[in-house]
Order: sequence, then C-alpha cells, then structure tokens
Amino acid sequence: MRIIKPKKVPVKGEAVRHKEQKPCSDCGKMKPLANKTKRLCATCLVKQRKEKQKARKEYKKRVKQETITQTKLDQVTSWLVRAAHQYKCHACEIPLDPKQSQCGHFVGRTKGPTRFSLLNLAPLCKVCNMYTPHHVWNLGKTLNKLWGEGTTEKMLALSAKHLKLSNNDRKQIYDIFKHYLTLIQEGNYSQEEKYELILEAQAKYERVVNSLIS
Repeated sequence: MRIIKPKKVPVKGEAVRHKEQKPCSDCGKMKPLANKTKRLCATCLVKQRKEKQKARKEYKKRVKQETITQTKLDQVTSWLVRAAHQYKCHACEIPLDPKQSQCGHFVGRTKGPTRFSLLNLAPLCKVCNMYTPHHVWNLGKTLNKLWGEGTTEKMLALSAKHLKLSNNDRKQIYDIFKHYLTLIQEGNYSQEEKYELILEAQAKYERVVNSLIS
C-alpha cells in the first residue's frame, strides 16, 4: 500500500536573518569573500598567493646560492689552479693563455680524496688533457718537480681511500680556494710567491678533509 506523506506547511512568522557579512580581513572593504575561512576577497586572495609564490622563489634562490655543489667547487678549483701556475701546459710545455688552459688531474676526477687536492692539479692544454693518455706521465713528473719527489706516489695512495663531503665541507673548501684566488688575482705576486700561496691553501684544505678521509 502506498503511503502518502502529508505536505509540509510553511511556518508563518519572521524570516530567519543571515549573519551580516563581515569586511575583508586584509583590505577592510565590503566585498564578496572568495575565501570565507580567512575572510579574504578575491583581490586580496590573489595578492596573498602571489606574495607566497614570490617568497618561495626567493627562498629557493637563497638556498641555491648557499649550496656549494661539486660542480661549483670544481669551477673555483680550476680557476685557482690556472691563476697560480705558469701560463703553459704542464705536460707538453707549450705556452698557454689562462683562458685557453684546462685544469688537468694526475689522478682522475673520479677519485674523491684527490679531486680537489692542489698537489694533484696543474694547467694543461686541451689536447693533452682530453686526447693524449701520456699526459699523465708528463704531468706526474712536473708535479714531483714542483712539490717534491714522491708527490705522485702520495696522490696515488690517497686516491685509494674514501672521501664524502657534505655541503658544509664543500663550502669551507670553496671559501678557502676563493680567498686565495682573490689574493692571486688582485696581488702582484711572483711565481714563487704564488706557489707558496698554493701550499697555504693546500694545508687549509687538508685540515678540512683529513678527518673525513677513510
């Protein structure tokens, strides 16, 4: 049997009044609210979103500037090495413009403990650094002349160890190398004095990494 529900009869009386609209919490104007929770009108809501987006971009930019990547550390190391050494290829001995030279490694870049060691690096021409394997032998002889016999053996032994750098470690090394790069670029030093500065920078570098090498 079908049950018929009685019709609802409207209750007569005074209509219920809705709460009066409050002004926008930001601009204070009586506008329709686009966000009722924060009581923001559409204009102020868009403005707030843009401000948050701008703040996020500035934060990411600041973090990026403070982060010293391996590539960034490679770059300042290369600049320091090329600025401090004689303007020649240290494998084939041809004269070089500093801008045309490259930072050559006796022990390859894949080995962490020697990658940024200034005793492992010297300027090379593009051909020696990228296309001729015998440059390692010639570069090794040059490094032994510069820093003393046994330097290459020391680099080979060091390369067998492990080194992991945190961002803070990289930043310390970056600041050291950047400081000495600025000294060399702005000062009028002889070649011997530049080598002394390289050894000073190397000593500070070793103080940072010696406790990290395993």
